[in-house]
Amino acid sequence: MRKPNFTPAGPARKRGGLPGFLFSFCGILLPALVMTPSCRPALQLAAGVRQPEIESKSSVQSFLKSIGQDTAGVYGLDTVAFNRLRSEPFKPGWKPGFRPVQIRVYDRQGNPVMQWASCEGYLKDLRPFDSVPPRNTNGLNTSLTLGEDLKQYYTLDGKPAGLVPEPGYDLSLLVYFARYFPKLSKESFRQVADYRKKHPELRMRIYKIDVDFLEFWGVGLQPSVTVQKGGSPK
Repeated sequence: MRKPNFTPAGPARKRGGLPGFLFSFCGILLPALVMTPSCRPALQLAAGVRQPEIESKSSVQSFLKSIGQDTAGVYGLDTVAFNRLRSEPFKPGWKPGFRPVQIRVYDRQGNPVMQWASCEGYLKDLRPFDSVPPRNTNGLNTSLTLGEDLKQYYTLDGKPAGLVPEPGYDLSLLVYFARYFPKLSKESFRQVADYRKKHPELRMRIYKIDVDFLEFWGVGLQPSVTVQKGGSPK
C-alpha cells in the first residue's frame, strides 16, 4: 500500500502522528473552516481535540471499543467525499467547511429531520433529542436525502459500501466520529443510545461514520494552503 506523501513535510507516519503539514492543515480545518461564525471556537478546547493521525481499520475499531461501541455498521469517507464536505456549507447560510463531529437524522421516507454539529453547542444544551423526531432549532439542510447521503461511504478497508436505505425504519441516524475528537464522539454515541432506550417504540438504524484520515486513502490530501502563526490561512 502506498503511504500518503504529504509534501512538503515528507512521508506521513501511521499512529505516531502526522507530519507538521497535516496538523497545520487540520488547524485550518478545525478553527477556521469548522469554527465558523455559526460555531463556537471555545468548544474546540473543551472537546479535548487531539492531533489527527492516519488510522487503519483496526485502530478505528479499537477506538470504538474503547468508548463502549460495537464495530458493526462502521463506514468511512474517501478523499473525494472528504474534500467535497470541506467545500460545502453544512447548513444554509453557513460558510463552507467540514464539521468532523456531527449527527444527521432522516425519517421513514428518507427526508432529513435533524442536523447537528459539535461546534453549534453541546447536545445537552441544545437538547435535539427531546422530541420525536429529533429537532435542532439551528436550522436544517433539506437538500440531501438519506439515499444520496449513503452513496458516499466506504468500508474501512477502502471498498464502496454500497449502502441503500433499508425499509421499515422510523429513523436513520448517521453519527460522524473521529479519534481526534474522542470526548465529543463518545458523547454523540451516548446521546443516541439514550434516545434509543427512551423510545423503544421506534425502529432506528444507526450508521457509524468515521471521518479520520484513513490508511486506504494513499496519496490523497495535498496541501493547497499554508498556515501563518496563529492558525490563519494565507
